[in-house]
Amino acid sequence: MKKNILLTALAVGLLIVPTACEDNRDEFLSDFSTILYFRNSGEIAVTLYKTGENTDYNLTVNKSGSNLGATTTATITAMSKAALQAYNLSHGYNYQALPATCYTYTGGEVTFGSSDLYKQVTVSMNPELVEENIGTDGTYVIPFEITSSADSINADKRYAFIVPEVETPSIGFANAGYHQTDITSDGAVTITQNIIMPIANQWNFDCAVDVDQSLLDEYNASVYPDYTLLPSNSYSLEVGSFVVGSNTATLSLTVDRSQLGYGLYALPLRLTGASNENFEINTAGQTLILGINSTVERSELAQIPLSLDMLSGYGIADYDGTGLAGLFDGRGSALFMHGDYYYGENDPVYGQYVDFALNTPIQHFAYNFWTRYSNADGAPVNTVIYASNNGETWHCIGQVTNAFTAGDEEYDSGVFSSNEPFTHVRFSVTESNAGNVCTGSYWNCGEMQIFGN
Repeated sequence: MKKNILLTALAVGLLIVPTACEDNRDEFLSDFSTILYFRNSGEIAVTLYKTGENTDYNLTVNKSGSNLGATTTATITAMSKAALQAYNLSHGYNYQALPATCYTYTGGEVTFGSSDLYKQVTVSMNPELVEENIGTDGTYVIPFEITSSADSINADKRYAFIVPEVETPSIGFANAGYHQTDITSDGAVTITQNIIMPIANQWNFDCAVDVDQSLLDEYNASVYPDYTLLPSNSYSLEVGSFVVGSNTATLSLTVDRSQLGYGLYALPLRLTGASNENFEINTAGQTLILGINSTVERSELAQIPLSLDMLSGYGIADYDGTGLAGLFDGRGSALFMHGDYYYGENDPVYGQYVDFALNTPIQHFAYNFWTRYSNADGAPVNTVIYASNNGETWHCIGQVTNAFTAGDEEYDSGVFSSNEPFTHVRFSVTESNAGNVCTGSYWNCGEMQIFGN
């Protein structure tokens, strides 16, 4: 009788307030009855990882209404084929039910005590069987519904459709790609990187990492600097294990700088496997190059005064700014060096560059840079530093990426080193805020200072 009265009141309420929203409707019902509903109703996306074990998901049934202390019961069942077809027809869906062999659930009748505001039903899914049975003729789901002979069900939240997506779990480097560390003193320096998995870890297992020279060869062919493979007698490599409760394993590289010369070294690493056969290698996180810049502290370098007789270059405008003198004639609105933007002086490799001829050989170089006083429109984005002993044959010793945004903005570089002394430095800008300097654009500079040792 109570349910009939409630349904009559609801019908009248809907006629009076045809535009009431779902939340208001729930509030209306809560004044008259105990209401049961799925906390997460409709489609529920769940990722299943193929680990040889089932994946569990908890369906939560909430109790609401004016008398939260009431006791009641509800039945949670998988929808029948006929009920699912009827739902599809009335809602315009194309749900396909996965076979009952793909999952189990702690269903049947659940009882709410006076202090219970929710109950949970655990659905345990077999990832391998789910994957075998997912077709292409619709959205494959595990469909559930709530029924109750004792109290009312929220009609909008009485159905829950678990939509499983099956994936093979993977491991990979958390920060794949290239990473450089400056080492400026002798002794052991340890660099750590993490190997991760995307799920809560329930297993103990190892992973394998190999040094891959071909990876470094490929990297050297795609960037400006030429990195030397880290000598085997200069480092030790430890690869940690995954342990239950942690989704991270730590890789540690310990480098002894006393076994190195000066310059750029790298250790190219490839993740090759896991002792747990259920895991595969994440392609995006498979490789890691640990770069080592074997150098000195910048404080050990002395400033080298600039003069016109030590400067030359290509693509430097004599019709805008103050030419090469703009590198050292002070910082002000009309005091700057500007690259050519009229005659098409752009080298396809070096862009537009400035060469510094040094009076004495050095092994370490650094610079300070200020953007043009008024703006950063032509400020460098990509700069390549070359070294030479004759001003003709150049060896790349470093690359810098900047993101200048303002006029008179300062940048102080790190130290670029070479195992062999050099007497010439080429400051080559290949890209600026104005565009590609190798193909037609330009760069400019408000002031520079250079340092060496």
